[in-house]
Amino acid sequence: MFKFYRFVAVVVFLVGGALAVSGQVAAKSVLINTAAFYDEKAGITKLLAAEKQIDGEFAKDIKELEDGNAKLAAIAAELQKTTATEANQAALLAKKSEGESLQRTLAYKKTDIEAKIDQRRKLLIEPITFDIGKAIAEFGKKNNYGAIYDASKLAETGALLFVGDSTDITKDFIAFYNARAAAVPVK
Repeated sequence: MFKFYRFVAVVVFLVGGALAVSGQVAAKSVLINTAAFYDEKAGITKLLAAEKQIDGEFAKDIKELEDGNAKLAAIAAELQKTTATEANQAALLAKKSEGESLQRTLAYKKTDIEAKIDQRRKLLIEPITFDIGKAIAEFGKKNNYGAIYDASKLAETGALLFVGDSTDITKDFIAFYNARAAAVPVK
């Protein structure tokens, strides 16, 4: 499946480049790095604010999981250090049972928290990413770009070998979006 996606990305990139070179498309093809949208210092402020809000909402739950994992690690270390003698066999079994119970509880809590975070991300982040997609199209039309490719996705597939500074519009788009998002109230 990965090879198929890599093949599709390469074909799309090459076809776009070939059309631009042949003169059939007068507009320039450019790249935007969507991973940079999450950069703490230079990213998209609305997106970062929503991520921080989600982090804050679930900080207590995540801390409880971390504390539970630390307790589980302590139990495991204690079980490894203790030698099994007949005198402490019952205590070892009780400690082992406690660890197994805690492990099941933590696994359930982790799954529950992940589901809640995913649900909250859909509610907060998806409208922002949809708006970012519309803004990319608006930015592309405004600047007469023929195609805008996601550099981070192309890099994941190995299809991106080089990006010149004049081809990367990430900083320009982030500045455009942050200015646009500040002027437009969130619905």
